[in-house]
Amino acid sequence: MITRNELKKLARARLKETKTLFNDGLYDGTCYLAGYVVELALKARICKVLDLTEYLETGEISRSFKTHRLDDLVRLAGLHRKFEQAKMNNPNFLNNWAVISDWSEQFRYNPLGTSSEQLAREVIDALEDRNDGVFTWLKRHW
Repeated sequence: MITRNELKKLARARLKETKTLFNDGLYDGTCYLAGYVVELALKARICKVLDLTEYLETGEISRSFKTHRLDDLVRLAGLHRKFEQAKMNNPNFLNNWAVISDWSEQFRYNPLGTSSEQLAREVIDALEDRNDGVFTWLKRHW
């Protein structure tokens, strides 16, 4: 099983990898991998809420967490109300979430060239904006 702290490390590593892909001009990969930064951060938060040292990968309960849907993970992480307040009170956070929430694990099937350099840059900025980034916000709660 994977621990909560390992999920945090993985989220940080996926962000670093996302930026490396961007720097190498691999914009489709940038946009695809970026969603996993948020997914892993939310799963670390789920462990915190449920007081689990390890993320549940097997068993009946684990089925609830085996989703890539970011909105569902926000709810499972117990952050829905705080998340909605943050979006209401902060237009920059709302905009950043709008960029990130379009993500799907199905991006892996997008034809090459689907994501532009501009979109990839917006995705990275939406994750790590110092004040209003989605990943920045999630790290305050995980």
